[in-house]
Amino acid sequence: MKEKDRFDVIMKRQAGFQWGDFYVPSSLAVPREAPRGSRASRLYSHKLIRTLHALSAPERVFTQLALHHPNLFELHEQKMLWPVDAPHPLQGHPQTKGQFLPPLRGTVSIAAEIGFKHHAIIVTDEWGERIRQPYPYLGDLLLYLENDQGRAYAINWTVKDTRQAFAERRARSPKTPVQRKKDREHAQLRGRLERLYYASAGIQTIEVAKDEIPAAVEANLDLLFNMHGLPVSLDQTLLEDFACAVQEAVRAGDPLNYLAIRYGRRWGNTGHFIAKIYQDIWERRIVVDFNKPILIDHPLNTDGPDLFDQFNYLFEDFQG
Repeated sequence: MKEKDRFDVIMKRQAGFQWGDFYVPSSLAVPREAPRGSRASRLYSHKLIRTLHALSAPERVFTQLALHHPNLFELHEQKMLWPVDAPHPLQGHPQTKGQFLPPLRGTVSIAAEIGFKHHAIIVTDEWGERIRQPYPYLGDLLLYLENDQGRAYAINWTVKDTRQAFAERRARSPKTPVQRKKDREHAQLRGRLERLYYASAGIQTIEVAKDEIPAAVEANLDLLFNMHGLPVSLDQTLLEDFACAVQEAVRAGDPLNYLAIRYGRRWGNTGHFIAKIYQDIWERRIVVDFNKPILIDHPLNTDGPDLFDQFNYLFEDFQG
């Protein structure tokens, strides 16, 4: 897709968004739009009731981590960074009614201030003149959460596969020392641009890298996310009885698969009872150690750290 066409698509999807609208990310995880060679994926969230678009394997991991957080109420992936001043991302949300929310400062003025050459494209204006049009940068994941006092706040995650990738653009590519210096300067200024953009509205930006997430945590998030939306067509009273039996089995240190099999033999649909176990873990009715494999044919590990104590720094309210 040509840059001018891409610009038009981004503006169509992002420029008129208001709370209550159906959110559409700037880029979709489809062949025509996802970066070439990327491991893009689409994730349907039953919490948000829409499909989220992750443009890389690291984005998939951190999207699942964000969706697992009990205080998350919305997530905007591939969100445009406005070249000009714009309202706070939470402006117009029902939970911020009556609050003063500082606006976002446009990326063009921030770029000029820090000495970063803002990307632009050449377009023809309504009088036929060719002019430079600032091209919007895109963020990765913008989380919207509610703190313990019920106040809504936002956190911006910028996502890479490794910590090193934040320090240098195309860090793994062979290059000359001169090019390496340019790519390091570009990465540092691009990161600073995004941090200052969100900081102007009181929003913290956190750099998150997939290589800092334990492999077991990544595998467990993927397992549970794939199970969280499976339909369970069982009587509600029966499910409540089963959930109580599951809690007792967890406290006793018994493997849960035997319980699911026993209920399945009596009521049918063993697979639905198994799905219910994983869904209760996803919904944090059962809190387990994500640093060890979640295996329901073994006793669940419940003595390890809570996942959101372990990664609390990724979700902290900047103003709270």
